[in-house]
Amino acid sequence: MGKKYPWRSSLIRLLILVEGQSEETFVKRTLGPYLARQNVYAEAVVLWTKRLPAGGGFQGGASSWNQIFGNLKRLAGDTNAWITTLLDFYGLPSDFPGLQAMKKSAGVRARVACLEDHLAQKMNHGRFIPFLALHEFEAWLFSSPQVTAQHFGTPGLANKLQSIVDRAGEPELINNGKKTHPKAQLARLVANYKEASDGPLILNKIGIEAIRTACPHFDKWLKKLEALGSHLP
Repeated sequence: MGKKYPWRSSLIRLLILVEGQSEETFVKRTLGPYLARQNVYAEAVVLWTKRLPAGGGFQGGASSWNQIFGNLKRLAGDTNAWITTLLDFYGLPSDFPGLQAMKKSAGVRARVACLEDHLAQKMNHGRFIPFLALHEFEAWLFSSPQVTAQHFGTPGLANKLQSIVDRAGEPELINNGKKTHPKAQLARLVANYKEASDGPLILNKIGIEAIRTACPHFDKWLKKLEALGSHLP
């Protein structure tokens, strides 16, 4: 944060709290440039899990709600920016707000919406847009099995990825199991899959429009971010 952009005054600033390097690169390379065309300047901020007294620390992979909340409160100190999250529904800390209430909701879309509502209530911030990737950021890599297969140079991979999507119904519905969540399925099918480099590069090749077409929950979030451009004076 704090970098100066001469055209910033004509854009809405948006801070996106992301879970790790993959999401950070996706925002920088793909989502940010797309939103800039909607007059929204998006900046990824990787979640800090521990800061050291001497400086630096550890980023990514929160193990508690307090770690997430502390990062969000810090971002809320920027009174000129909107704030949103790009965190995975899969693997949330066990003390994340709303997990018990979520169990009363029917269907995974209602469940993730319940958690997002609780997240918004905890933040109680007028410029906060809660979002959890359903079930996982890597689900978006299944938006175009052909593009993902071409990236790895293995044409036969496309049919295998498509079969996983067909069984789930949609990329975002690929499930929450320890061995069957999206990232685990990719790692099983692609021996040399590199999460931090392959993931964002493939998403850039697939493109925002194809991802939003295949992933309704992502599309709903993106519409809210696009609409921020209407807040310009």
